[in-house]
Amino acid sequence: MIYRGNRAAWAYIVARTKVMKSRLLKAEDFRKLLNMDFDEIIRYVGETEYKKEVDEMGYKYTGPRLLDYALFANLARTYRKLIEVSFGASKFLIAKYLEKWDVWNLINILRGKMAGVQPEIIEDTLVPAGEKDFEFYKTLIVRDVEEVVKAFEGTPYYEALSKIGSEDMSKIEDELYKIYYRELLKLSPSDFAMKLFLDFIRMEVDIRNIKTILRLKADDATAEEIMNCIILGGYELTEDEARKLAAMPLDELVKALEGYWFWKDIEIEGKEVARVEIEFDKIWISTIAKRASNYPLSILPVLQYVVLKKVEVDNLRILGWGKWYGLPNEEIERQMVIL
Repeated sequence: MIYRGNRAAWAYIVARTKVMKSRLLKAEDFRKLLNMDFDEIIRYVGETEYKKEVDEMGYKYTGPRLLDYALFANLARTYRKLIEVSFGASKFLIAKYLEKWDVWNLINILRGKMAGVQPEIIEDTLVPAGEKDFEFYKTLIVRDVEEVVKAFEGTPYYEALSKIGSEDMSKIEDELYKIYYRELLKLSPSDFAMKLFLDFIRMEVDIRNIKTILRLKADDATAEEIMNCIILGGYELTEDEARKLAAMPLDELVKALEGYWFWKDIEIEGKEVARVEIEFDKIWISTIAKRASNYPLSILPVLQYVVLKKVEVDNLRILGWGKWYGLPNEEIERQMVIL
């Protein structure tokens, strides 16, 4: 059993992660940033863990794009460092989870090429933290769309990519993420470490699926349209459960959610879907924290940090763009996930 047999290995990567986690911005930091203007935010961020990337991107960009690309670059560097300092089971599991950035990068490249975005700008949106390295993506950026698709021949993603041009791009993107989770869930729960990892993935699938159901319900989608977007393999939200929820009117659906692990008396009526999604994110982060605390020498504290780092980057991006466009502080804060 990996969890029991390699306590020293888990202790090492968890200790490294704990140090990295201690450098994340706190809730009070974000509230301080809310009272700054855009230029002050850039200066503040440039004095934190993001200094190197802010300095580098400052030669090429200004405004919120400077912040965006600096944050993406730092996220990639941070995630790669996690893989580099881990070994054995931890390295394998971290790398497998971070393969979702291969999907992110592929989508960014395809959308960028379809929109005629300059190659160097596409390059700066990439987060090469998955299986494929930065050089691989640089070769894709200079190819046409058909050649990008061909580069994935022989991979699980090829069939979905081959539909480009005949299907809506958003459907193809959904399919790519479905494939990512499907491939992850093929892993066997051969030991306790793997079981904890797979339970984490299934719970993440639940969160994605309940957001999908509510979002499509708000758009008056049919039950079948909703099910076409559902990722199979959830923790509690099985295919049958998702199908039942998808067929219910919204008021019945809300009542039916009571008892699921991700439901904590969220107020839905009269709220924008985006704000409800933030409530689910908070429950997810809180649940990860509890589970990581219950299993301190496991993959969970590492995955907790991976999620929190992404939340930090998202919050800073929301702050930057919100301040740039002069949104009120209350509106910016409502869009952020601050625990």
